[in-house]
Parts: sequence; C-alpha cells; structure tokens
Amino acid sequence: MNKYINLRKFKKEELIFDDEETKVILRFIFKNRHNFINTLAINDKIREFAQGLLLEAVDASYALGFVHSLFGGAFNPGVAAKKVFMKFSRKALKHWFKHASAKDLINIKIYNAVRQALEAGFTSRLSMYANGTAMNEVENSGFVAYASNKKRNMVWG
Repeated sequence: MNKYINLRKFKKEELIFDDEETKVILRFIFKNRHNFINTLAINDKIREFAQGLLLEAVDASYALGFVHSLFGGAFNPGVAAKKVFMKFSRKALKHWFKHASAKDLINIKIYNAVRQALEAGFTSRLSMYANGTAMNEVENSGFVAYASNKKRNMVWG
C-alpha cells in the first residue's frame, strides 16, 4: 500500500507528550537517529510531529490487519516506549483514528514494516526540524510504502 500522507494536526491542548516522551517516540520511529534526536530542542511543532507519527503508526498497523503474532514475533520496544504507548492508549481520542478502535488501543500493535516506512518517509522532515527549516511548515507529510507481505513482524504488540 503506497500513499502520500499528511500527519494529523493537533491543537496545543491535544498534545499528550512531554519533551522526554516526545524523544522516546522519535527514537522508536527513527531507529538510526538516536544521537541526533537526543540533541533536539523540543517544542510544540516537534511534539505534534511525534504524536502524528505515533498515531499514523498505530492506525496503519491496524489497516494492515494484524493477527496476533501469526506472521512473526513481536519484540520489546523498551520500558520507556511501553510507558509512552500506554499513556497514548489512555489519552488518545478515538476520533483521531481511521482504522483502530478504542478496544484496539488497549493493546497497541505496531508493525516493524510500518515503523520502517514512516522512518523512510519522514527522516528528511526530522532533519528539517533539527536544523530549523521546518518550523514554518504547515503540513507534516511524506510518501510511505507500507509492506503488505505476509511476514509482519511487530515492533510493539
């Protein structure tokens, strides 16, 4: 499934995560950019970007139609990411999602293929935030190609 996506925009009062939780989300999505992310000065635009990425990761994983680890193993995202995902599942508004239901949010599932597609599609946007050129951008958008193969390893689930 290939598509050009615009990440959801959030009002300031809808932003759920603090600076450190925002970095946890970004480190989860951008596996090879940890040092880079650790140096980011977090602001509301970056918090919105990270929250939009997490929302898209959850929703896209449900759109792919996950089946409880029938097609591969899930692996542990780490204690910090688990806490952030649990907070997200409690505070996310169900109307934010196109595919995941409120019941689905109890056990958030994210496929590695989705995480990788978001990483590939939004690494340049992350760089723009880091160097200050994305601060005036209106849309967080990118091209993603979610794998539809039968082996769907979950990053979290």
